[in-house]
Amino acid sequence: MKQLIQGLLRPLGYQLQDMRKFGREPWHDLHLLLQSVSAPVCFDVGAHRGETIRSIIGHLPDATIYAFEPDPENFAALEAATRHLPRVKRYSLALGDCEQRAKLQKTSFSMSNSLLPVDANLHSEAHKKIGEVEVTVTTLEQFCRQEKIETIDLLKTDCQGFDLRVLQGAKNLLAQRRIRVLQCESLFAPEYEGQGWFFELLRFLNEMDYVPVSFGEPTRNEHHEIMWSDVIFQHRANRP
Repeated sequence: MKQLIQGLLRPLGYQLQDMRKFGREPWHDLHLLLQSVSAPVCFDVGAHRGETIRSIIGHLPDATIYAFEPDPENFAALEAATRHLPRVKRYSLALGDCEQRAKLQKTSFSMSNSLLPVDANLHSEAHKKIGEVEVTVTTLEQFCRQEKIETIDLLKTDCQGFDLRVLQGAKNLLAQRRIRVLQCESLFAPEYEGQGWFFELLRFLNEMDYVPVSFGEPTRNEHHEIMWSDVIFQHRANRP
């Protein structure tokens, strides 16, 4: 029966996939990678308005979530969306590779806000600058030291080109294997000036002995070129 359905779908450009297999769906993969952890500690860096939090709760219902969102408007929406969730702790902070005050570039599409300026050759309405706001930046290591957090089971970053700097601010945590699994937005095309590219994330994490194990559905441009994708990494020592 499966072969019959596949034969009918193939001329239409579709195919059946077993979503139970590893590598088909990132949140299913994260659930499998963390299934041995009874109450995972999750960090949502670049939480926006709580979209990822809903996914974390759906797949890891006993998780404690530390959510970081520096933009005041997005943070207010994040608070409103999660105030009924006692396991969600919210912080109006950005994370990076050093402690500082910095200018967050606000864009017409709030998910494109970044601590980095938009690439000069990128002509996108979603990235059109509409203002800026000064925000506080700290490091993951400093935050964990201050809050006395020993381990992170899931570190998710979606920081519009700033993801590598977030990881650099967690170098000792990574070297000490205090972060179990990472899901990082990875850029394959120019979007922001000074952005961290996928190959740079890959090289940095490989030096820490973390390897990619799953890729989300990539976003492509009109030329079919991959722009970005969410990539899941885990430490080699955690392999089954």
